Order: sequence, then structure tokens, then C-alpha cells
Amino acid sequence: MPRLAASSATASSIRRPGLRVAAVILAGGRGERLWPRARRRRPKPFVPLLGGASLFERTAARARALAGSGGVFVVCGEEQARWVRRQAPWIAEDRVVRESVGRDTAASVTLAALRVAREREPGILVVLPADQFVSPAGRFIASIHRAARAADASDAIALLGMPPRSAAIGYGYVKVGPRTRHPAVRRAAGFVEKPAAALAARLARDGRHLWNCGIFVGRSDVILREVGRHAPDVLRRLERFAAAARPPWRVPARVMRSVPKVPFDRAVLERSDTLLVARGDFRWSDLGTWSALAEFSGDAGGGEGATVTDGKVAGCASFNPGGLTAFVGVRDLLVVRDGGVVLVCHRDAAQRVRDVARRLRGRLAAYA
Repeated sequence: MPRLAASSATASSIRRPGLRVAAVILAGGRGERLWPRARRRRPKPFVPLLGGASLFERTAARARALAGSGGVFVVCGEEQARWVRRQAPWIAEDRVVRESVGRDTAASVTLAALRVAREREPGILVVLPADQFVSPAGRFIASIHRAARAADASDAIALLGMPPRSAAIGYGYVKVGPRTRHPAVRRAAGFVEKPAAALAARLARDGRHLWNCGIFVGRSDVILREVGRHAPDVLRRLERFAAAARPPWRVPARVMRSVPKVPFDRAVLERSDTLLVARGDFRWSDLGTWSALAEFSGDAGGGEGATVTDGKVAGCASFNPGGLTAFVGVRDLLVVRDGGVVLVCHRDAAQRVRDVARRLRGRLAAYA
């Protein structure tokens, strides 16, 4: 398990006196674009990547550095909860909120804020997707500190934004607005979700847009206030459950199905008139595709397995642990082996791998 600096000093530097910190990990995704390594029985956050540790283990280490062991909470499905116990047994059982049915992140974030509010005074929530790559951890934590201080002082939510490295069409973009009195923190001025290639190219080079990396911070009372303003059906239905629930929370299917299925970004952040954007000072990727993973594999000491080429190959990458992959006369290919399954795709088609995983759910469900 990755280790970071001692958590007590780190957490105390975020908050003003009396304000506690909770780090919430959202671990409900499957990551079908990383098939065949990620499958229904082995979701993406828990797959060993980039040197052995899973993305969830790395996220949990950062969360513990921010909030201490007792301040880490997880929201996930029942299937993912088994992996949480296996990979982070130090997270207390009563800190894991289980959703019987997934209803996207508006429900998950609201449940997390309600769960933390049940036992703590309003404090800073740091919301972290479980399946992202961050490096180095120290710069990430410093960026969280800046965002948290600005969010607390402004009674707002602060979203972390990353300078675009390319004209990515798979990410959302947030437009930065007027300056604030906090260094590297601006007002949010608009969103563009997964733009077409031509628009993405303009956004990536105009200097006024950042990638929305899905990490945000804010006091629990402010988050619940904004959910109540912009997604009242989500808050109302989950508040009724929270009022009577006892830890560990297992949210029944009838409760989850009564909640609108919508991302937190669309339901709340894009509608909030107090949203801040803190510029991140670290390397980041959601590692959503094998092409993205190939870009970052050097951060963990190289790719998986050995490769050999004819000297004319360019842009190819292999994930073949313990094996040898030979590339001859080809360009921009990705090769991934997982047991008896081999994926071969062009880099430009990496987003479409999920289509294969979904087609396998029927007659070839054992491979899905």
C-alpha cells in the first residue's frame, strides 16, 4: 500500500480551528474502457496498475494523509465493498456507505455529506474519485489545501481543474472566471462537457479552460445547501433515509431507485453561482482508456512485460505482464493481455473498448 506523510499535520493545515476534515472516496465505477483487465467481477479502481498498487489503494493513501484513518469514508456498491475491505482493511466498516443500486454521483456525494454530518460538526469534505492517477502526492495535497481554505472562507465549493495537456474529447472543461483573493483560485464561469474534437482543440489552447478532474472540496453544510438548492429531490429522499439509518449504512434499492440518476457535476456544480476553481499543481489522469494508461506508465517504472520491434514501429504499447510482445510494421497499436483474453486496438479507438465489454454481457458473459 502506498504511504504518504503523516496525516495529522497535513490535515491540520487545511482547517481553521474546530473544523474537521473528511475525505470521501467514490468507488462505484466499473471502468469498462479498461477491459479486459477491468471486468464486472473486478472493477477498474481495484485492478493493480502502474507498478502493482490499485488506483483505489493509492487514492486511499492520499485520503488518509489528508484526513487521518478515522476521517476516510467510502461510497460504493455491494460488489465494490468487498474489494474495499480487501485492499483497505484499515477503513472502519461504519465508514463505508453501500448503495444497493447505483444512481450516479449526485446520490453518492449527498449520501457522503449526510453520513459525515451525522457524527461531525460541519467540516471540510474532500471528494475523491477512486480511479484516478495523481503524481506527485505532495503537490496534490498542497492543491487540496488551497482549494479547501478558499472554499471554507467563501462558503462555496471549490473544484480542482487541471491545465489541458491535449485536446481531449473524453473530459469536461471548466472556464475560469474572475480572480479571488486566494492564490490560484478563480470563480467558475461555465462548463463544456466532452466537446467535439474541433472545440476541444480551441478550449485546450485558449488559456481560459481547465479540465474538470472530478475532485472537489467544501464544507458538508455548504454541499448539502447546494444540493438542496439545485437537486432538492435527491436531498429530500436521502435525508429521510439518513434520519433513521444506523451505521454501517446500507441504502436499500427502493430508496436508491427513488433518487434521480444524475451526476453531481450536472445536478449541482454546473448550476451553482458560488463555485470556485482551484488550479491543480500536479500530474493527473482519470486513466479512462488504455491509451491514457500508456501515456502514464513511465511514472511507475515502465510498462508491463517486454517488447521488441523491427525498428520502424511507433506509438505502440503493450500490457503483457510476464510476457513478450513483438510489434512489426505497425503504428499506434495497443495490446493488452489478461489471462486467456487479448485485446488489440488502435490508439484512436481506445474509447470504444467499452462497446466490446458491453457486447460480451450476453452469450460471452464469462469474459465481460
